[in-house]
Parts: sequence; structure tokens; C-alpha cells
Amino acid sequence: MKEIKLVLVDLDGTLLDDQKRVSSYTVSVLKRLKNAGIQFGICTGRPPFAVERLLKTWNMEKVCPWIIGFNGGMILDRDSGRYESFYKMDGKHIKTIFRFLEGQPYNAHVFDRYEVHTLKPNEDAFSIAKRNLFEVVEDGLEPYYTSTINKLLTSWKKEDLDKFLETHSLSDPNFYMVRSTPTLLEFLDPRVTKGQAIQRLAKQLNLSLENILSFGDERNDLDMLQTTTGVAMKNSNPLLFEYTNYKTEFSNNEDGVARFLEQYILEDTYGKTL
Repeated sequence: MKEIKLVLVDLDGTLLDDQKRVSSYTVSVLKRLKNAGIQFGICTGRPPFAVERLLKTWNMEKVCPWIIGFNGGMILDRDSGRYESFYKMDGKHIKTIFRFLEGQPYNAHVFDRYEVHTLKPNEDAFSIAKRNLFEVVEDGLEPYYTSTINKLLTSWKKEDLDKFLETHSLSDPNFYMVRSTPTLLEFLDPRVTKGQAIQRLAKQLNLSLENILSFGDERNDLDMLQTTTGVAMKNSNPLLFEYTNYKTEFSNNEDGVARFLEQYILEDTYGKTL
């Protein structure tokens, strides 16, 4: 493994345990990573503004200068407060997506700053809002038909989404769909990926992609893991194991990211635990 200068991690199923927590042990490893001169960032499907709020609840405000959100649709530089969005999807495609999903048991949502706008205010909508520290706005998403959005998020029961994806695929030049968690299916501009955002950040930081280590667990992490030195979580979608050279020995519920960093980066790079 080449010298690592930046570590990027997915959140759900990767850095966070199943209760959406970050352990004190993981935080302590991230602090040691910072002391070793290695930068750290989050690369997630979640909105960057939500992640910035949540950092305080995870005691991570001082160890995370970079947030890549919306599956690569926005980069937030926390040190300067600047953010950049790219490749937003035309809202006129929302109706097309709804026709594609017609008859399916889903709900749909759009993130807008510190709000989650929803098709219908069910339990899914309030759960998504709660875990992102957002407010729920019920408007049927109609205001977004004539604007642009970072992504359209749909929420499902796991078994319903499993069944849907067994029988449905999508080929459209204007957007693509990707499963980001067992219960979430997202629709984005086809140019938006975590990998392309990482390439932008690497250029900004004057880093080689092989000097970036990334961790993920789902399909929307695949191009991130292939773009960088990628590590699949033990609890990953099995597809990821076919395309990555590294795998954590522990799951997201067992501090898999921190244990890997401690053993293979902090110890291997410096010859001892820092």
C-alpha cells in the first residue's frame, strides 16, 4: 500500500454502527490520524449540511475538514466554509421517475439546505429528517419540478426494494439509480459519482489518487473504492469484494474502519502505534 495522505469514509454501514453512532475508540483513532498528518473526510450520499451538524453529536468536529455529500454532488471545505455543487439533476425528471416507480410501495424526498421535502409525511420521512437533524416539509415535491436538485431519494422497506431491483433496471441518459443503503434508492445526474468528486478534491489538494484510502459498503461506494486505494467493509454488499483488494476484518458494528487504520496505516506507516 502506497503512503496514505487522505482517508475518506462512507457513513451508513461504514463509519457509523447500525444505531448511527461513532464510538469513542473510533474518534480517538481519527485524532491520532490527524496528529500523524493524514487528512480525513467523509464521502456519503447524505447532504453535507446535515453531516456538518452531525459531526458535533459524533464528537468529530475537529478531525473532519472535508465532506463530500450527495454521492459526489457537493464538496464542503469546513475550514473555509466554502462549498461547491456540480451536476445537479433537472427537476423535470422527477415525474419520469415517478412513472418508472408507479405502483411501488415507496416514498420520495428532496433535500434542500436544512429541510427534507417529501412526497408524503410518513414514518420514513420523519426518520430521515431526524437522523439528519432536518425539518420535514410536505409539498408533494411539486416545487422542484421546475428547478434543479442534487438528487431524488426514495425510501422503501428492505424486502420491497429487494424485490423491485430483482425485476427492474433503468437506462436513461438523464439520470441513474443507485442503492445507497438496504432501504434507500437514489436517482442522480449520470455524471455524479463519489469517484469524480474525489478526483476533484485530489486535484485541489495536489494528491495522487493512490495516496487516498477509502472505505465503503454499498454499490454507490464502488467507483470511490476503484478510484482510490479502496477498502470494502466486512459487512459490505458482496459485489464490492470482487473489485477491491482490501477488506476490513471487522464490521461497522465492530469499529472496522478504526481497527484497519490502526493496524495498517498508523502502525505500518510509522513502525509503531502513534
